[in-house]
Amino acid sequence: MIFSPMRRRLCLGLAALAAGPLPALAGPYLDYAKGLAAHPPKGSSYRPDLEAELVSLLNGYRAEQGKAPVAADPAFRDAARAHAADMMLNNFMGHSASTGQSFQGRMAAFAGDVTKYPSIGENAARDTQATPVDDAKARALFQQWVKSSSHRRNMISRSFQFVSTGVIQRGDKIWAVQIFFATPREKGLFQ
Repeated sequence: MIFSPMRRRLCLGLAALAAGPLPALAGPYLDYAKGLAAHPPKGSSYRPDLEAELVSLLNGYRAEQGKAPVAADPAFRDAARAHAADMMLNNFMGHSASTGQSFQGRMAAFAGDVTKYPSIGENAARDTQATPVDDAKARALFQQWVKSSSHRRNMISRSFQFVSTGVIQRGDKIWAVQIFFATPREKGLFQ
């Protein structure tokens, strides 16, 4: 999912009208998400090795497409890990949290004014095949993104310079999230 600056302002405005101010929503969600990121649910673990593998696969794919690499950045790692864990715990796939926050609302909880990012997007996937949890499994998950036009667009977008990745494992299954973003502006659009 990628939002242009105009669509982002519209989404934020509609969210504010429909649900009240975003900062009021951020507290409970942020507490929930930070708790997940700090302490993976029982029987699961975060996989920094597979997070690094997904970044390597991403930059290899970008090179094949004639695009500059993106830098792995920890800015949204907790957000990515928390969303991967939330999807695992609540058995769903998508860009909204189980608690109702949209992608934009989730990012606002972590970053405050998301309009300071000229572009921001997310890919999410899971691999539930009964295969070893290794680099081959990460490659299989990555191919889901390659085969999806909207996910592939995020992966090769020139709008992004950074990526934060979260991967969680439970048994022989993995859930992964990559959050793409551009260099933040000094001030948000509304300041």
